[in-house]
Amino acid sequence: IDPHIKRDNQYYIHKEATARGLYVKDKSGNKDYDGWCWPGSSSYLDFTVEKVRNWWADQFNYDKYKGSTPTLFTWNDMNEPSVFNGPEVSMQKDLLNLNNVEHREWHNLYGMLFQRSTAEGLTQRNEGANVRPFVLSRSFFAGSQRYGAIWTGDNAAEWSHLQIASPMLLGLNVAALSFVGADVGGFFGNCDAELITRWMQAAAYQPFFRGHAHHDSKRREPWMFGDETMVRLRHAAMARYALLPFWYTIFWQAGVSGMPVMR
Repeated sequence: IDPHIKRDNQYYIHKEATARGLYVKDKSGNKDYDGWCWPGSSSYLDFTVEKVRNWWADQFNYDKYKGSTPTLFTWNDMNEPSVFNGPEVSMQKDLLNLNNVEHREWHNLYGMLFQRSTAEGLTQRNEGANVRPFVLSRSFFAGSQRYGAIWTGDNAAEWSHLQIASPMLLGLNVAALSFVGADVGGFFGNCDAELITRWMQAAAYQPFFRGHAHHDSKRREPWMFGDETMVRLRHAAMARYALLPFWYTIFWQAGVSGMPVMR
């Protein structure tokens, strides 16, 4: 779920957000900003304002989020925010939020506030229940650890990207962002059997562990690389699962003492 909303008057989210005045404005402050992202022409909710965050959180209620269940969680992507036709693939720096503050002042906060609002929505819809939501985010800031997991973005199927993954994740852990990981095998490109094996073996001992790839990449399922490689990948995944009690313990320690999960 992304922060850009398709500008379509037949889409109830856009229609209501427009009527309530919840979008980031252009530099004049008079019009809703119109940028280009996955749906095409899009506007962007202003998560720097509490009433917008509260409205967004309400959209996760079961009577509004059709098809949702208590175990359907959320991945917040494109929340830098990404704008395909904007400078540096983001918003112009002089756009205004609803408090007339320029984008340059709150750019780094936007992704965290989006993730926060999503996490609060997933929590409040289960009122009275001790439910811990899972919200994955690409953009983050100091404090994002309170709302969910993050990953290091669109990496590539290259040895150099495997090499840099651990130093990046260790650095984030020192900054108190513990639930972090990198896409196993790289997002862009294709990995061979050796690269996917070494990446899987390394990532099994990193806090957030997942495989994820671009739609143009070749299939990455373990059985796609032959029986010998499949056995190695299975062993790495089994080692990860065998350590689940350990992972729970060090995440608890991180919550109590602030000690990094990955050390």
